[in-house]
Amino acid sequence: MMLWCCMGPSCHGDRQVDRDLAIRAVWGPASAYGRRVTLRGRTRCAAYAVALALALACGVAPLAAAARADPGGRDVDVFTGTGGSVPWHSGNTTPAAARPFGLLHLGPDTTTSREGRPSATASGYGWQDDRVRGFSATHLSGAGCPAMGDVPFLPVVGRLPVDPAATTAGLDHDDEDAGPGWYRTRLASGVDVALAAGERTGLAVLTFPRGRTARLLVKGGDSLAGSRRTQVSFPSRREIAVSTTSGGFCGSPGHYRVHVVLRLARPMLAHGTWGGARPGGWVTLDRDGGTSRVQVAVSFVDVAGARRNLEVERPGWSYPDLRTTAAAAWARELGRVQVTGGTAQDRALLDTALYHALLHPTLVSDADGRYPGFDGTTRRLAPGERHYSAIAGWDAYRTQVPLLAWLRPDVASAVVRSLARMATQGGWLPRWPLVASYTGVMNGDSAAPLIAAAHAFGGRDFALDPLVTRLVRQGEQTDGAPGQGWFRPRPGLADYLRLGYVPNTVPERGWPQPHGASTTLEYAVDDFAVSRLALAAGRDDVAERFAARSRSWRTLLDPDRRLLLPRDAAGAFPAPDIDTGGCCNGFQEGNATQYTFGAVPQDVAGLLSSLGPRDTVVDRLDEVHTFLNAGAGSPHAWLGNQPSFLTPWAYLWLGEPARTADVVARARRDLWSLGPGGLPGNDDLGSLSAWFVWASLGLYPLTPGTPAVGITPPAFETVTVRPSSGSVTVIERVGTGRHVAGLSVDGVPTSASWLSLGPGSRPGVVRILTTDEPAQAWGTALADAPPSWDGPAQR
Repeated sequence: MMLWCCMGPSCHGDRQVDRDLAIRAVWGPASAYGRRVTLRGRTRCAAYAVALALALACGVAPLAAAARADPGGRDVDVFTGTGGSVPWHSGNTTPAAARPFGLLHLGPDTTTSREGRPSATASGYGWQDDRVRGFSATHLSGAGCPAMGDVPFLPVVGRLPVDPAATTAGLDHDDEDAGPGWYRTRLASGVDVALAAGERTGLAVLTFPRGRTARLLVKGGDSLAGSRRTQVSFPSRREIAVSTTSGGFCGSPGHYRVHVVLRLARPMLAHGTWGGARPGGWVTLDRDGGTSRVQVAVSFVDVAGARRNLEVERPGWSYPDLRTTAAAAWARELGRVQVTGGTAQDRALLDTALYHALLHPTLVSDADGRYPGFDGTTRRLAPGERHYSAIAGWDAYRTQVPLLAWLRPDVASAVVRSLARMATQGGWLPRWPLVASYTGVMNGDSAAPLIAAAHAFGGRDFALDPLVTRLVRQGEQTDGAPGQGWFRPRPGLADYLRLGYVPNTVPERGWPQPHGASTTLEYAVDDFAVSRLALAAGRDDVAERFAARSRSWRTLLDPDRRLLLPRDAAGAFPAPDIDTGGCCNGFQEGNATQYTFGAVPQDVAGLLSSLGPRDTVVDRLDEVHTFLNAGAGSPHAWLGNQPSFLTPWAYLWLGEPARTADVVARARRDLWSLGPGGLPGNDDLGSLSAWFVWASLGLYPLTPGTPAVGITPPAFETVTVRPSSGSVTVIERVGTGRHVAGLSVDGVPTSASWLSLGPGSRPGVVRILTTDEPAQAWGTALADAPPSWDGPAQR
């Protein structure tokens, strides 16, 4: 999810700058990044100033190549993706300390503003920024819009600032480091800040210069998306309690209430509050500096819930102990994927991508089982149950949810159960829920492919039939009370049912243009997902009905231009003189070419056959991949955004697996690196990182609702995947070639360019034979292609 659209002439033609080419022009080959310049407190050279200017002129964030090695974190670089403020090419990740899927994301919020306004980077942390506005308790990693960053606190020395809300502290990245579950820096004021995370609670250790008064500013009304109804209180001499309301994610009406408790190891000496548009409170910790320890707890229910989280989790006062515990939690999750071989960079990139892919969805239930309901009430879970939110539907269903369901089917199942509770309380399954509110972000009814992807890859511990009933209602009922007074899961549904497509006539909320074509394509994917779930539930009539509807993509096929294009209410396609290669008329975050080749995963074979003779379509795909990260305004691949995720694997349906292997290898080599500029687009709560994980393993989930994965050479000699439950899968690469020459699954040779990772068909050993020359026999026959669905529902 980028939530950006390029509409000017600079987005087209000769002026289009592809990010991978721009990086190479500035820095040289990817293997040379570390030798050229390292930004993380190592060597700085005079050439950096020139390189930085060139990089920024090209819209490319400066790169830092040093990976962080951390016990338990393996080779994770948590700063990867934190750099840049160019919306369509910035990772928007955060180095905040967090546990896997944890509620607390405790970390820095940066700025260049002397007034302490949020960073231009949506996560709240931008590597390009040189000041800290505070350390807040909640974050989203990789989202395209600012959210969370709730209740930032800032240690200061000396007199109380005249304007505490605007106060910032200088940040030097030379004196900053972090790893999975922890963060530390030394501010320009001389204060050393060390943070470590539990699930809902954490610890901040603040070491002030001796001889200076140590104070803490608590900016209660300064969330990244703004705050209101802020309350700051001091229930005891060791506690600060803050409640505030924020939200409005990507312009949506939804809001949430958050409660943060800061508990001091020693009694405060003085305290007070300030008012205004960004209210907060302050405490004096010590008159002579030294070390102060602060426990941090968060609840989306009430202050009592935050206190209870402290009592149950007991983060303690020892930073080394909590950091060690956090490292162990991450070691357990990252250890589910073990590799041998590959380069040190390959391993660090994999670990970093896997780390980012396991940060979200996030827990929103308290230790006592209470959580905020979608009906505005406080709810309580059954013992042992967990409730999640920050579920990035449109972004996540392609890559992150299949990966989660494979590695952690228990978490994937709990996420689906969370969605079901939201629907029971709010009336509809949500699209991109945040805490306890609908956001409606992105188009399509993305709960359907998300649930179908979870089910296909092993996340099945939920009541399937009631969810099918809800999804049928969402796909057929054009009326009914909107969720939370405004949300409807399928805008334009009446037209879709009547015409077979959504007319491109009404601008979408938050955008200047309508997105009728991409909405239609998403609904077709949604219908296919409902069909797959209905089959699994034994509801064949529903499966047949929705399988037929999943062919609606064909209504957008312009036979003259051989593209999928928007249509108006009368059925007309855009006039021949209308530019269909730019963003974003008819297509959300993309254009006709990107959606044509990447947005029909349920029937890729049918799509490609409709675009012309085989050789012509191969040539067109080659042209699409001339640039790999072209952005929304160019008719080429944009692998930094979801509509193009599948495109490299389209060659498999054309009997050209070598071309898929070449494009995937180029993407891994040229678009990903370690350091702040290391991601080719918004990470979108781990979906982009999950793409890289799959590509590194030599696999890719092809169709939401099915367990089919395409095959390419993995980056490693062996990959061992140990899910939290279910069978172990070992992937062995034989040889070091660029192409697949042969494949065996559990000892049985196959020429198929795909295999099934479903829980009932998951292989134990996958052996991939590689060669430097494109194979003539493997994956090249029509029968070798992955499944494609066009017609009656098929199991």
